[in-house]
Amino acid sequence: MKNSEITEAINYHESTKHSYVSVRTGGHVLDWANKPHPFKIYENLPKTPLPRDIPPPTKPVFESFTQQPSSEKSLDLKTLASTLYFTGGITRVVEYGWETGYFRAAPATGALYPIELYVVAGDVDGLEPGVYHFDPKAFCLTVLRLGDFRGFLSKYSNSAVAECSAAVVFTSIGWRNAWKYRERSYRHWFWDSGVMAANMLLTCNSFDLRCRLLTGFVDNEVNMLLGVDGVREAAVLVAALGHSDKHADDARPDVIEPKTRPLSRHEKRYPLIERMHMASCLYSAEELLSWLAAAAEPTPLPKPREHGQALNPSAEDGAPLWEVILRRGSTRKFSRTPITYDTFSTIVRKAFAEVPTDYHGPVVSLFVIVNDVEGVEPGAYMVCDGTLVTVKKGQFRRVSGYLCLEQRLGEDAAAVFFPMAPLMNILGRMGNRGYRVAQLEGGIRAGLMYLAAYGLGIGATGLTFYDDDVKQFFSPFSDDLENMIVLAVGNPAYRAKSGKIILDADKCL
Repeated sequence: MKNSEITEAINYHESTKHSYVSVRTGGHVLDWANKPHPFKIYENLPKTPLPRDIPPPTKPVFESFTQQPSSEKSLDLKTLASTLYFTGGITRVVEYGWETGYFRAAPATGALYPIELYVVAGDVDGLEPGVYHFDPKAFCLTVLRLGDFRGFLSKYSNSAVAECSAAVVFTSIGWRNAWKYRERSYRHWFWDSGVMAANMLLTCNSFDLRCRLLTGFVDNEVNMLLGVDGVREAAVLVAALGHSDKHADDARPDVIEPKTRPLSRHEKRYPLIERMHMASCLYSAEELLSWLAAAAEPTPLPKPREHGQALNPSAEDGAPLWEVILRRGSTRKFSRTPITYDTFSTIVRKAFAEVPTDYHGPVVSLFVIVNDVEGVEPGAYMVCDGTLVTVKKGQFRRVSGYLCLEQRLGEDAAAVFFPMAPLMNILGRMGNRGYRVAQLEGGIRAGLMYLAAYGLGIGATGLTFYDDDVKQFFSPFSDDLENMIVLAVGNPAYRAKSGKIILDADKCL
């Protein structure tokens, strides 16, 4: 399978669409006794404890959206530990009687947390160069191999890695999410890594630390470096953090096959997911260079002729970023009360904050159903050049609920956002891997809106959707687009308790 054979991505996308009929005929029943364990545990490998006195990212949340990090700042262990924590650490521990829920700094579909973080450290003050796995429950690093492998990772990803202090590689353990969501869960690999990447980006901005997100890499080489098989668990994103002048050679590492505990009694394989993932892999440095050149081209996004209503974002800096991340939790019930126009405008504006990537972004347009925003007539809109362009006017609460898989959250929210991508154009330039990029950016933009909403004192939640019904509803503006993800925002109908910094989760029980 080649990346250029885009029928694979088209087939996957069409085969995993939700519809009114499909959700009623799937016949899937959750096997609770076989639910995957939420943590990856290695057998008989040394661990390096992370500092407990981590510095929180204290810059105001909205300053962190716009901060331009220094290109010369290096990374130390405490800052790395804090970045890992506010990206994927535990903020709440809840006992349900039959199981314990460990909720993280960033949201995840179904609270199943399929994304793992690995550190490829080369020049981190206080940490020996090596490849490590981040264990959020014990708040430590598991040592996979020692040595500086930034040069090797750079050879098979991006030159930015050779000049960073450390790279963080995001992987997905597919079974964790497929247990519930089956074939559609491949989309969630990128939604969930995207919202985590949004947390990481703002945290690094708060620390004045460079962070670049890399979607192009030679999959087999990166997976081999981490000791993962590339099928059951596979790399999905590389983040280059900080700056280093320390030379990193590109010596090839030995193959490792670390032993881990099983996630559940048995794991079911999904050939459609495996086929899609393998078809979107890059297999050589030459193919990578060609892909990066194609990804550097801008994505043409629709621009309506109509002049829209200007956005009016708030000028406030907001609470410290660390407080906002701890406050964030997916809202379970909205109150059907209005949000202000400056709150709405700020969320929209921050959704398109600059994101340093190896592709030319953005690759999504933002559509929204406004149910109850002061100063905006209820209706459907498209965001274009900092304005709100009318698609259709009307009261669409019941429609927004229906589009969100008939969930009450979509109906009760003050506004429901739909990031949509010109998927065929993206696939035509980037091949099947463009599917990863489009879904990832949907996740990143949703993650930024999540943090903006909680920074403004309201709530938010991610939702799934009826694919073709969303496209049809926003037609003709959306005729060449596909929806990537949904985020609903509004005032919660309850007072939620903020999370807290939890570095030893077992002690909370």
